[in-house]
Amino acid sequence: MPENTEPPRSSAERAQRGSFGPGALLQMIRSAPVWTRAELVRQSSLGRTAVAERIDLLVDAGLVSINPQSTSTGGRPAETYSFHADEGRLLVADIGGRHTRLGITDLAGRLIASAEADLDSDQGAAVVMTEVVERLDRLTHDVGLDRTRLRGIGVGVPGPVDEGIMQRAYLPGWEGESIPTYFAKPFPGLPVLVDKDANILARGEQARDPEGFRNTIVLKVGMGVSCGVIVDGRVLHGAQGAAADIGHLPAPERGVPCRCGMIGCPDAVASGRAIETALRGSGRGVRTSREIVDLVRANDPEVLALVRQAGRDLGSSLGVLCAVVNPSVIVVGGNLAESPEPLLAGIRETIYRDFPPSLTRGITIVPSAIGSEAGLAGAAQLAADEILRPDNVDALIVRRR
Repeated sequence: MPENTEPPRSSAERAQRGSFGPGALLQMIRSAPVWTRAELVRQSSLGRTAVAERIDLLVDAGLVSINPQSTSTGGRPAETYSFHADEGRLLVADIGGRHTRLGITDLAGRLIASAEADLDSDQGAAVVMTEVVERLDRLTHDVGLDRTRLRGIGVGVPGPVDEGIMQRAYLPGWEGESIPTYFAKPFPGLPVLVDKDANILARGEQARDPEGFRNTIVLKVGMGVSCGVIVDGRVLHGAQGAAADIGHLPAPERGVPCRCGMIGCPDAVASGRAIETALRGSGRGVRTSREIVDLVRANDPEVLALVRQAGRDLGSSLGVLCAVVNPSVIVVGGNLAESPEPLLAGIRETIYRDFPPSLTRGITIVPSAIGSEAGLAGAAQLAADEILRPDNVDALIVRRR
């Protein structure tokens, strides 16, 4: 054998050569419900043999399914392929200021089981995360989940995060906390992906309509205010995970102290906490943003006025962000947006009144279409995108061979 001749390779090793291995083909297959082999050849620019080899490896790994052929009267129907989302399960959590949602999904983010808990983030990460982990553990037992089917964990947290560590947290007992460490003992070996709550909300919206949300601002309004942005199809994070953190843009003229130490931030004047404070001042007690929404739905005049003013104040910060991001859509989600008017009315009023048409022309302002499940869908997307990253899939296939 000449010195420059390679020894025979396994099919898995051969498929890794070049830049379009099985993992890259899986990324393509995940982007649409059904593919024919001819479509995969055309879109990937690989030859038929190379596509067939990669499909076989993905089918063997349980990541792609061959669909039953439909009855045809005009010759043999083409074999089709789909992402096999049922191959594994993900644990997901969307942690808010006073309310947390938990769930189990398949690898496409479809919700299989869910639970909710009124957890107060002001109690600190140790208290909240311990409860989140215990409740997820309980949820797996309640549904009889085989733990060997778990593939990863996705978590949204109430503040900026970088590589799993809380950054610039304005809640007591959160800054510097490593969120993945809380899962290490009860769920050993599982990858834990963490992002701020507005970013996972953005991912959830984006997964529903990738083209429609290529340039989008996603605002989450609950007991706190959080914001994420999608630019050219990518969720932006910034240097410490705090991109688009408009909840803490000071406006001293408003005169309201914020928990971050500044004055007049949207989080201080336009959040559920701000409305809670105003209602307490008039002798009325509410604890969660859901209670505020219930009062909106009951057409309580004081609460309607407070929520509309919160929308106006949020519109001022969103308008500035529009000048930077140039979005086509602003999506408003979170508990306070579950009954979106008058919140959206206030936002629209400020943006269209106080900012030039050249900046706001063409911007659509809408409530989240997914609603309360958007955060869980985004947390699942966050975890799945990492677990099914092409190089991770390629490595998995090599190990299996």
